[in-house]
Amino acid sequence: MIGIYFSGTGNSKYALEIFLRGYNDSVMFSIEDENLIEQISYHDEIVFSYPVQYSTVPKIMSDFVHSNSGLWKEKNVFIIATMALFSGDGAGILGRLLEQYGAQITGGLHLQMPDSIADEKVLKRSLQKNTQLVKNANSKIAEAIAHIKNGKYPQEGLGPFARLAGFL
Repeated sequence: MIGIYFSGTGNSKYALEIFLRGYNDSVMFSIEDENLIEQISYHDEIVFSYPVQYSTVPKIMSDFVHSNSGLWKEKNVFIIATMALFSGDGAGILGRLLEQYGAQITGGLHLQMPDSIADEKVLKRSLQKNTQLVKNANSKIAEAIAHIKNGKYPQEGLGPFARLAGFL
């Protein structure tokens, strides 16, 4: 398994580190790492982690997937989407893109994390609240890992109801 992340604030990188450490201590790379393309070819399982930005995949992540479209065929992909408040289909957006190139989406996990937007009152939280968000995310990751090890992948952000919620 290989972990791939894009993380502007460190939240998505952190989430992937915690996930991989608990799952099987696999290697992980930033999408900007020059060795990543070669490394992907050695792995059949991939975990993506990225922040949902303006209800979609960050442009750098979607550009990476499009530019390397031949790499995703027959890969099993699990998606971790981090967000400040809510994203109905955060994992589904990247999942549908990867499926266009032959990937098999095994599951998705949505994690609410501290936000980096400092000029929006609704997103400002106390240190105590942000600390609790991270603790909750750690617990949710541990629970997801336990389910995955028992063969049941979380399906957050995937499917028609999540897609409808994403439109709203």
